[in-house]
Amino acid sequence: MVPLSKGQLLARVNFPPYTIHNLTERHILVAGGGGVAKCGIPNIVEIYELINNGFTCRAEPVTHYDTGSHAIMNCTVFHNGKHHVLAAGMEEMCQMYQLTYKILGEEKDGSGVKVGVKDKTLTPNKSVRRRRRTNSFSSENEKDTKEEENKPKIQESTSKKGVPILEKKRKKSDANSNSVITQVGFDIKPIQSFQTDFNKKEEPFQKVVRFSSVSKILATAGADGHVRLWKYPELTLLHDIEAHEDEVDNIDFSPSGNKVVSISRDGHGFVWNVKDGTKHCELKFVLQKEGDDKYIFRSCRYGIVEGNKSNFKLFTIVNPAPRKKPPLPCYLFKWNTSKYIVEKMVSTGTDMLSVMTVSDDGRFVGLGTLSGSVDIYISFSLMKLYHVENAHNIFVTGLEFLPSNEEAQRITGDQDTSLISISVDNHIIVHHVPKPRTMGIVGILLLFMAVMFFLYVFLDYMNL
Repeated sequence: MVPLSKGQLLARVNFPPYTIHNLTERHILVAGGGGVAKCGIPNIVEIYELINNGFTCRAEPVTHYDTGSHAIMNCTVFHNGKHHVLAAGMEEMCQMYQLTYKILGEEKDGSGVKVGVKDKTLTPNKSVRRRRRTNSFSSENEKDTKEEENKPKIQESTSKKGVPILEKKRKKSDANSNSVITQVGFDIKPIQSFQTDFNKKEEPFQKVVRFSSVSKILATAGADGHVRLWKYPELTLLHDIEAHEDEVDNIDFSPSGNKVVSISRDGHGFVWNVKDGTKHCELKFVLQKEGDDKYIFRSCRYGIVEGNKSNFKLFTIVNPAPRKKPPLPCYLFKWNTSKYIVEKMVSTGTDMLSVMTVSDDGRFVGLGTLSGSVDIYISFSLMKLYHVENAHNIFVTGLEFLPSNEEAQRITGDQDTSLISISVDNHIIVHHVPKPRTMGIVGILLLFMAVMFFLYVFLDYMNL
């Protein structure tokens, strides 16, 4: 297991963050706020760009958007082929936002004072030319050379998933010299809002939203216990599933897009057929050691196996209810998705679990707790790989693994995986798991020579 650490602080925000999501290999979105209460805490969406600082990564804010009187409590982000779309839960409504790229050009003089800002919409396959302010005694040739050297190479290409990838080269400059910093930000524009929860007993409230890029369906669930499937982009209601008797805590689509799983405070977990909205099966487990003590699901996530989207597992976490003294352990389950039976389980300790996520390559499972601790497990064996006690001062509200591709690893310093955690303590923290050390060619040669030496000594000792 990776030695204990506190993780690396990426940013502090002036609002309690409740949800986090990747946008690109180098951009993350964080949202939250004080809600409708007039407490002076704003309701904000902030987008950060991750930049390699030579050893690991740092975060720079590139977009700040005020959502008005309502805070975003849950969200999902997806790419519709043209731009990113943010589906955000705000009370009983789901608010849709359009996110488009823009160039942020911030010019500074020699003393580091900002002298101008230029925003420019980013268009595909177009370079952005920036001019460097030069001293009056510089020659024309020097100007041309410096302009060419400092020209930012920013272009938009398309990944295998159809998501734009931004490629940017930054030039290091002396702090005392004139410099121009170019960053990529986002324009956020509200486009549509619709009601997704109709609870009549108490105030309606959307608790979770997920999107399947395979089936082009948006799933929402909340306080009324219903799971609703909406056809995108029309946002017409396909199925209204009366899934649970209590509010739904979490849902997730299978990578194949034909199943959606839901878990609730009523203690039940179900798998539903996306095509017709019928129940496929119930998630059932037995904890013999705990006897008749009741456990309830807290979160659920699908994860692919060895990068194969046709082969996947389901991961769930459960907490004891009610709490007792001495406290009972919590559990992490891995389910076989052909029969939906428990394939492997492990106790995570007595610290109550609050949130879970799975890396995009399916190799790691991240857990957050009510005390603020963060854990990373290997999905295959459910062995704990990383642990940070009290990474946050209070419960973890969101977790997100950074993408597993080469671009993201280059930004983070070539780590095996990187997990970002948020909490209502207003901190955004990144947790790195370094790649396993290998012997290398020199190590192998030394080992071979050592083996040959000891073999020679042994043979000589045996007079052979």
